[in-house]
Amino acid sequence: MCNWRERYAAVEARRSRLALAPLEPVRTIEDRAAGAHLRPIEDAWTRAAFDGPFFETPPDRGFSMGVVFVRSREGNTGTRHPAALGGGSVDEHLIYEGLSRVAADAVVAGAGTLHRDALFTVWRPELIALRATLNLPRHPAQVVMSAEGSVNPDEVLLFNVPGVPVYVLTSRAGRDRLASALAERPWVTAIVGPSLPEQCGRLRDAGIRRACSVGGRRSATALVDANLVKDVYLTTTQAAGGEPGTPWYIGRRRLEMQTVLIKEWNGEHGVVRFEHGVL
Repeated sequence: MCNWRERYAAVEARRSRLALAPLEPVRTIEDRAAGAHLRPIEDAWTRAAFDGPFFETPPDRGFSMGVVFVRSREGNTGTRHPAALGGGSVDEHLIYEGLSRVAADAVVAGAGTLHRDALFTVWRPELIALRATLNLPRHPAQVVMSAEGSVNPDEVLLFNVPGVPVYVLTSRAGRDRLASALAERPWVTAIVGPSLPEQCGRLRDAGIRRACSVGGRRSATALVDANLVKDVYLTTTQAAGGEPGTPWYIGRRRLEMQTVLIKEWNGEHGVVRFEHGVL
């Protein structure tokens, strides 16, 4: 039987060490945030590291969500190892595991994104400190989208950190499938509802006003199609790779996005571009 306390300590030590990787200098290409209704997320350290503030849409009617992806030059996002797409330490540690979730009440992931050591949080000390100044808990709540209840809480770290609330968005059948595992974990709650907006309304009632979705693309598409996503954070690299034909959005909507921020930095494969679009 796994000793989850020891497992968490090992993951924390490893991720904290990796998060201290030197950050490539970031330069601002365009900043149109002044014309949009956005909330700046910043302190002195992040302003220097990101060349200015990071932005998010304030909660509308009590709830707001962003999605974050890194993609290859072909637009592919499907990969078990996003770092292999060449976004560098800025993308991995400052944006993906940093500014996109540092002010979030919860991080949302599809069941297919989970792995044994999954715990979606911030690890770099400066970002932990920023989260504290925002009066937020050390770790965001964890939200798992699993309509069929196919996840196994006995195998994934995020289900086994008692101080971190977990919500599983699922069906009645999924809730029944998970009943015995959840009975042993009172900090894990199954949320059943006929639609994603209703389920996210339950999250809002639980105190979650800002969420960040970290994948995969099917989950992100479902959230976009349910009109729950406001902010899209895309990092595009010059690397070739990823599973072919795996754009971040796979729905039928014609997405209309206002680009409010463009940043660049030099990566292993050339210039890396970050764009913040508002739906």
